Amino acid sequence: MVMDYDSHTLIQLKTMCKDRGLRVSGTKAEVIIRLMEDDESKLPTPVMVPTQTIQMHPQHHQVQPVTHIYVNNNSDLTLQLTGIGILLYGIFRIGMALLFNEWMPAESFLAMLIGLGFILGGVTTIQGYKQGLQLTLGVLVVSGILSLINHDEFSPLSIGMGGFWPVWLSLLCSGTCMIIVATPLLGVADSQFRAGSPNYMTSAINTADFVSPAPLVMKEPDKRPATEGKIVTKCVHCQSKLKVPIGYKGRVKCPTCNERFKVE
Repeated sequence: MVMDYDSHTLIQLKTMCKDRGLRVSGTKAEVIIRLMEDDESKLPTPVMVPTQTIQMHPQHHQVQPVTHIYVNNNSDLTLQLTGIGILLYGIFRIGMALLFNEWMPAESFLAMLIGLGFILGGVTTIQGYKQGLQLTLGVLVVSGILSLINHDEFSPLSIGMGGFWPVWLSLLCSGTCMIIVATPLLGVADSQFRAGSPNYMTSAINTADFVSPAPLVMKEPDKRPATEGKIVTKCVHCQSKLKVPIGYKGRVKCPTCNERFKVE
């Protein structure tokens, strides 16, 4: 029986390695591979029973079929939880904007835009794109600046509540949120991000660039080949041959044994 090591944290996996007398250093993927290899070494060796076969046709070399690999585009659980938190905070900011809409329409409109920015960043983060965290970080910077400016006012843009709460509390809240959002961008979960950008974000940027009198993005020539090339690699669990796109790095799922492993 193969354990589901992906659901465990890195600390739990290293504890398992320590209990089994294995080396505990390395990334999560390396620790998982080390545990799986230890499980395989403990399995009973199957006994091969020789059978006599009468060959009636000329012998042909058996070619092992090459299977196209399925790239795992599911985002990491940490990114999903972070995205859900950002999404819920965006809904909360929109709710606060609606409460102040009757007597502070201008500031409520800005607060609603900030809430929509958080919602977009949260949805993009849940999908596994790095741009979701980058967008959320930018919205947090704008929101923090507006919170300091309107600290002495009873406004949906600030938690100062007319100066009732101290300024350092606003700085602490903004700084903590920025650290939480920026931590995955520092390379800790870089291999879990999906490549490229979501289609809706790319379309929005292209539309804004078309409407703007000045170019917003620098377009680079497309250096990708007309046909996507692939290379053949082997599954670390069952040694089946798999085809992966050239230059791809990340986790994949073998369709033969349904086990996941990392392609470097």
